[in-house]
Amino acid sequence: MFKLIGEQYRKARKKLGLTLRQAEHSSGIKNSAINKVELDKTASPNHKYTTFLIEQGINPYFLIGLSDEIEGVLVEAVSKLEHEALQADYENLKLEKENLEEQVSEMVSRSEFEEVVQENRTLQKVLKMLKIDR
Repeated sequence: MFKLIGEQYRKARKKLGLTLRQAEHSSGIKNSAINKVELDKTASPNHKYTTFLIEQGINPYFLIGLSDEIEGVLVEAVSKLEHEALQADYENLKLEKENLEEQVSEMVSRSEFEEVVQENRTLQKVLKMLKIDR
């Protein structure tokens, strides 16, 4: 059975609970362009609109009429450059965390040392008050 692609796109948008204006706002595609796709008044669907629907969890095979299953896998598309930038940020944050942990460890050691020094001074004062020499 032949299905009109525009009809599939309209069903997908409605499945997401979006009006034409909401789809325009969310996808950044003019509602007139979305409407042309949904009314089959264009030779091929808008690539950006197709990507938007798939990223929202619509099954790409549903959009082209090869599946009756409307829900697909929620996709989060990340370009190779974005992935590399995120990876670099992750590595930098990991190093920063290690440096902070080291600084905290040193501060604790320094703090403990200062406490021992203070206790020693206090003991020396007590000994002086009791007139006991070391």
